[in-house]
Amino acid sequence: MKRCLSILLTLLLALSSASVVLADGPDGPPDTPFRDIHSSDWFYADVVTAFNAGIINGKAPGEFAPNDLLTYAEAAKLAACMRQLHDGVSFTPQKDVGMWYEPYVTYCKNAGILWADYPWNQPATRAGYMEIFASALPDTALAPINEIADGAIPGLGALSEWTKNAVYKLYRAGIVQGTGDDHACQPYDSIRRCEVAAILTRMMDPAKRISFTMTAPEHRIETIGGVTYVDGILIANKTYSLPADYAPGGLTAECQTALDALTAGAARDGLSIYPISTYRSYEYQAGLYERYAARDGYAEADRYSARPGHSEHQTGLAIDVNSLDYDFAYTPEGIWLTAHCAEYGFILRYPEGKESVTGYRYEPWHIRYLGREIAEEVTASGLTLEEYLGITSVYAD
Repeated sequence: MKRCLSILLTLLLALSSASVVLADGPDGPPDTPFRDIHSSDWFYADVVTAFNAGIINGKAPGEFAPNDLLTYAEAAKLAACMRQLHDGVSFTPQKDVGMWYEPYVTYCKNAGILWADYPWNQPATRAGYMEIFASALPDTALAPINEIADGAIPGLGALSEWTKNAVYKLYRAGIVQGTGDDHACQPYDSIRRCEVAAILTRMMDPAKRISFTMTAPEHRIETIGGVTYVDGILIANKTYSLPADYAPGGLTAECQTALDALTAGAARDGLSIYPISTYRSYEYQAGLYERYAARDGYAEADRYSARPGHSEHQTGLAIDVNSLDYDFAYTPEGIWLTAHCAEYGFILRYPEGKESVTGYRYEPWHIRYLGREIAEEVTASGLTLEEYLGITSVYAD
C-alpha cells in the first residue's frame, strides 16, 4: 500500500509532467536524474530523499531547477498531495475545469487546509506557504518537538496572529528553523524549490525533523544623558523618567513630518484630524499635574496625568488629537485613526483595558510616534508598548 501511495504521489505531486531518465550525475552515482544539482549542495540529500520517495520531481528532463520559486498554486498542490498521502486516499483531478490548480485548491478548502484565496500564479512568500503547509497535515502529525518561546522568532511583528501561529507551529514541529543564528523567518521572501524539497521531506518523515531551542530575546535597555532607550526606542512612562532639562522644544522634525502626512491622509478621506496638544516642557507638565491633583486628588490624577518628567509629551513624540472625550473613538476620525495611524508611524499609546500595564486610562486621542516599521509591528502584535518591549510602567513610590 505504501509503495502504491508513493507511485500515486509521484504522479500527483510532480511540479512538471516532464519525463526523466536516470543518468550519471556530475559528482558521482545516479542518485537523481538531475544535472543541475551536486553532492556538494546543502540541499542535495533532501532532493535525493524527496525524489526517491516520490514526493517531488523535475521541471524538465534532467533539470530540478533548484532556484526556481514556488508559487501559491504549487504550494496548494503539494499540501493536497501531502494530506492524501497521510490519509491514504487519492483523487484524480478533473480535466477541463479551468486553471490546472483549481481541483487542488478546491480539495484543500474542503479539507480545511485553505481558508482564503491567494494570488495563485505568483511566488509564495515564506509566510504564505507556511500558512498553507501548517494545515496540510493534522495537528497530531505536526506535534511540537522544540521549545520555541513566544516572541522568540524575529521579524513576525506585522503578521496576523493566524499567520504567526502557523509559523510557530512549523518551527516547533521541526519543519523549518529559519536562517542565521537568530533563526529569522524572513516572512516576505520567496522560497526556492531546493528549500521546498527539504521541507517536504521533514513534513512526511518525522525522523528528518530538526531539533533546536529558541528563547525570547532579551531587550536592550540603556540610559544616555538621563534618557532611557529600550531597543533604541525612547521611553517615558511611570518607571522611566526624563531629566528636567530634556527639552526638544516641540515635536521632533521626524514626528512633525509624520503628523503632517497623517493629517493629509485623513483629509484625502474627507476627515479632519488635528493636534490639540503636542510638546510639553517639564515645567508645564508639573503645573498641569498639580492642578489635576488639586481637583481630583493625587491617586486619581495618576490614572490620567503624568508626573513631571514622566510624560510622553516631553519627548516631542506624542500628540493628543481632536478631542479629549472618550466618544472620539467612535467618530469617523477616531475610527480612521485606529485603522491607519500605524501606516504613518504612530501607535495608540494607551489602549482600552490596559491601564494595569501602561499605567494610564484609555486615551483614544493619544498617539505616539515610533516610525512606521515598529509602529506596524506593535499594532499588529496587539500589545502595548510596555508589553512589546518587556518593561513596566509603575512609579517607584
